[in-house]
Amino acid sequence: MFYKQIINNIRSLIKGMKYSLSTLHSPLSTTLLISLSIFLLSSCGTGDDDGARLGELIAGSWYRVDLQIEGDTGLEPEDLTYDRFDFTGDGSYNGMVREGEFAAISKFGNLIYDGTYKCDNNNLRLEFLDEGKKQKILAQVISFTENTLHLRYVAEDYDVTINLWLRKE
Repeated sequence: MFYKQIINNIRSLIKGMKYSLSTLHSPLSTTLLISLSIFLLSSCGTGDDDGARLGELIAGSWYRVDLQIEGDTGLEPEDLTYDRFDFTGDGSYNGMVREGEFAAISKFGNLIYDGTYKCDNNNLRLEFLDEGKKQKILAQVISFTENTLHLRYVAEDYDVTINLWLRKE
């Protein structure tokens, strides 16, 4: 989604310059365009550039939109029944880091896990009990907006990466 916006912004910039294609292929124009592209790509990652804070947006219900599993697990996205994550906003918040409680709900409405969370613009940490054993999951916040969240969890011990896209409704 962000990349489409970046490409559209670059196209609009090029159209606004009113230069011919041959002029845009000059070394100076190419350098300018590459620099602009790098700036736009790096500035839209986690919301830091626009002052958005995930800690201000996280409270509420987030529904799974998509899930990708990379690595040899034998699991398919439909095997993971996480459908909704509920995050409370009643924990501590210092302007950057939000702490609170969460619940992971199945697509059938059953509670899968509940515990605590801690998030900032870069990471989301979940702590919960799984069959009596304390578990911690640290997911990287790839991007977020007011109503979308893209998380990446890497299980290095198993050489597995999970990308999870959520939408707030």
